[in-house]
Amino acid sequence: MTDLDQAMQLHLAGRYAESEALYRQLLDEHPDSAKIMHCLSFLLQQTGRLEESLDFIERSLSIDNAHAEWHYNHGIVLDKLGRCEDAAKAFSRSLELNRNNYFCWTNLGAVFEKTDAPDLAEKAYREAAMLNPQCMDAYYLLASLLASQGRFEEARYCNCMGIVVDPAENKSKIKLGLALCETGRQDDAIGLMKSWRDAEPENPVALHMLAAFSGMEPPERCADRYVEATFDNFAHDFDAVLARLDYAGPQLLKEELGRLDFRASSLNALDLGCGTGLNGLVLKPVSKTLTGVDLSRAMLDKAKERNCYDFLFKSEICAYLDQESARFDLITCIDTLIYFGNLEAVFRKAHDTLKPGGFFVFTTETGEKDFFLDITGRYRHENDYVAKLLASTGLTLIRTMDAPIRLENAHPVAGRLFSAKK
Repeated sequence: MTDLDQAMQLHLAGRYAESEALYRQLLDEHPDSAKIMHCLSFLLQQTGRLEESLDFIERSLSIDNAHAEWHYNHGIVLDKLGRCEDAAKAFSRSLELNRNNYFCWTNLGAVFEKTDAPDLAEKAYREAAMLNPQCMDAYYLLASLLASQGRFEEARYCNCMGIVVDPAENKSKIKLGLALCETGRQDDAIGLMKSWRDAEPENPVALHMLAAFSGMEPPERCADRYVEATFDNFAHDFDAVLARLDYAGPQLLKEELGRLDFRASSLNALDLGCGTGLNGLVLKPVSKTLTGVDLSRAMLDKAKERNCYDFLFKSEICAYLDQESARFDLITCIDTLIYFGNLEAVFRKAHDTLKPGGFFVFTTETGEKDFFLDITGRYRHENDYVAKLLASTGLTLIRTMDAPIRLENAHPVAGRLFSAKK
């Protein structure tokens, strides 16, 4: 084994101080060795000494510029130093020597984005994905770029491709199933859900999602066990995830309360499906008393921490409404009816629980028939179905507004806010 081989082995083992000392000793003995300079430069890059790394790699390239990998590493250092245009030139030179380095294409795309050249960035990302269809970074980067341009359908497809090829062993079965469907692999998605059901036959989430993916006759609403299990598991990260998804529920509710022009602290208000209490923050200023209801104990614990609610109850919302009299001035149900198919029972019970003149404000996700269970595991509702059902249960529709509810796979989810009056 040569001394350079020994230094490189120490380097690979993470014994950087020993490796660096040996590289420098060898460089004293062989001051014109481009290879030793490059190895030392790479170590310096890994340990954060970028200016010194740049000096050594540029010295090595001045002696020997025939290695694609060296130009690639040159580009990495320049990019980390914020010299994006120079980094793009280095990556391009590397690709002239070896066009098959898909990591080089993704890095080139990233520096093109930083230099405000989105068309070139897109071409680079697509080249990386073509060279290696398993390159998840290429798909994720391309999805982000396309979404920033408002090309949401393309972005969603690319994001789903990234999810499908992502090698992570613990990725969500639901997310993977959705991605398989979006990329045209419906049978694989159904197979995944069947395998999940077979492995965990008592898991309510697996049973529900199999119904959603297979197109079998759905239940009229999600099973209590499914909702409870889903949100108990989701509670810890719920607010952070919704923030990343640009969740619009509380803002839509705030705007609608402003249009209804309630006096401060004037209402007995009921928040159905209150979750972690995000809507409680909006409802509190107009509420004399504020009651929250949710099936998930973990979500209610989070809601309690916000100190917005006077009362919190763990209950399925129809079961709770059955126990109540007509005592509420306002009932809200934001992003909760997506877990119900047939809405007749909810509307009828909400009507009976409102005082005369009381308001019912809620959102739905928009669909093309009365209601259907989407592959997301959520129900979508056709707007005319909702309006007719309100009228049939004695509620007068006073306003509707179309609005995206959240992002999903970089794509806005179509929804609608409804306000009705008893």
